[in-house]
Amino acid sequence: MAQLLVSVAQIVMAVILGVIAAYLGVVLFNRATRHVDEWAEIQRGNAAMGLVVGSIILGIAFVLQSSLAIELPADIGNRGPLYVLLAHAAGLIVSLLLALIAIVFAAALFDKLTGQIDELAELQRGNLAVAAMMSGLVLAVAWLMAGAMGQIMKWFVFLLPSFMSF
Repeated sequence: MAQLLVSVAQIVMAVILGVIAAYLGVVLFNRATRHVDEWAEIQRGNAAMGLVVGSIILGIAFVLQSSLAIELPADIGNRGPLYVLLAHAAGLIVSLLLALIAIVFAAALFDKLTGQIDELAELQRGNLAVAAMMSGLVLAVAWLMAGAMGQIMKWFVFLLPSFMSF
């Protein structure tokens, strides 16, 4: 019964965190690019900007999915489902923050390395080739991070409750 309760709670957390993560990802990207208003670009129908913002949302989902996909401890009933859920929620929040920071950092680093192209200016002009390249970067970073995030999540779910019981 405890396993079922935690699994249902995981679904609820996934939906809520997925929406919050999507929103925060766009807001953080918007703040990191102060001279570009991504919301305005999307409202005016800029497909290039929509593609990049969509890849940020999908990239964050990749990272969070790896955090949600771990198996729960077999002794969940002994630890208390609420206790395990709180550890899981803490791990998901850390995963979300790390994913957001890493994606914004990767985009900024890539922009520095490709000094001959102003990616943001090209995105504002609707350059779909640059959008595809930036989307690929975001998705590659998220995909590569996903495995590490799963390991971090295991620490939160399996080890953190053990440390806190002392």
